[in-house]
Amino acid sequence: MYILEKRKSQIFLCASSNSEFAEDSVILGHKILFPRDMRNEFKDMRVKFGSTFYDVRLLFSKKWSESQSDINNVKALLIDIFPDLRAELSVVKTIDGVLDVVKRKCSIIDIRPLEVLAQKFEVKEAEAIIREHKEAAEEFCKSVSVNVFQDQTLQVIPTQHLLCETITFVLNWNPDETTLQDINDVLLELKVLHKYQIKVVGVGTGSVIVTCYCPAEYTSSLIVTVLKKIEILQERGLTDFIVGNCTIWNNVAHEVSEMTNKEIDQITKSTVIDYEDTEKELRQQLAEKNRKILELQQEKQQAHLLPAESNDELNKKLEVQFAIGRRKTLEIEDLKATVRQKEDKIIAIEKELVSLRELSENQLQEIEQLKLKLN
Repeated sequence: MYILEKRKSQIFLCASSNSEFAEDSVILGHKILFPRDMRNEFKDMRVKFGSTFYDVRLLFSKKWSESQSDINNVKALLIDIFPDLRAELSVVKTIDGVLDVVKRKCSIIDIRPLEVLAQKFEVKEAEAIIREHKEAAEEFCKSVSVNVFQDQTLQVIPTQHLLCETITFVLNWNPDETTLQDINDVLLELKVLHKYQIKVVGVGTGSVIVTCYCPAEYTSSLIVTVLKKIEILQERGLTDFIVGNCTIWNNVAHEVSEMTNKEIDQITKSTVIDYEDTEKELRQQLAEKNRKILELQQEKQQAHLLPAESNDELNKKLEVQFAIGRRKTLEIEDLKATVRQKEDKIIAIEKELVSLRELSENQLQEIEQLKLKLN
């Protein structure tokens, strides 16, 4: 399943046209997994796709069956739209052969390439058939929750692609309450996406993690476009924007970068005050323990001056006091451990603040460098 942008006003969420509706099918040597309970829905759309393509094929074949010049015009248009199809189109001679190549650019709910041919060459009957299919596809997209696709491979990119062509959007959404159309709506905020061929290749667990493929020649302009729209996307739930293994934008780093030095100093001051209060409490308990130990020592010295018959009573009293002392010792050790933990947390917080500041500064520098390169 993938998203393919074709023009400003339209973005299609699509499932591979080659998909077989077993829960474990193989395409070009790659496994594509579909949840078992989605089998019927995908099967219905697959049948709808095949039927639509067949009906349109008959109309196209009737129109161009005997005109080689018209077929050449169709091929020329397709090569302009999809330059990567030049080699395949150059060897086909019939309209059926051309349509077989076009079919590989379609999917069960995205037949835009077929629609372009129908509109450009004014095949009105085909346009009506395609319009009906698009309506069914739109309803399918709105009804399918992205939760059923978690950790599933939604689209195979059979050719090798660069790491920088992998785009990741992390959205702070509940997958159970999110549909494919919701992803569609967010990507629509990037109004120039018609320039890119972006394919969503997976949906992750937890937050909705949308992993995409974008050709290398478009990634720089995509970064600029996303950064220009970052406030809107942040309101829609975006927490991370990643290209390859480089985080271009991160919500946490952004929030830290927005903090003033005064706010950061205030957090540090608050942490230090908490530490000082704990240290004061510990010192008071330690002083109390020392006082009781001194009292016990004094009582022990006095015991040597008492008659023998009082020794048993004194020993019992001393045992009770020593037991109390041992409990206090354990409590103090626990408090010391707590203080050490707080000290570690303070150090960790300070390190994290420094790290986040550096990360924010580095990301701002990277963004400025990218802007300079693109300008």
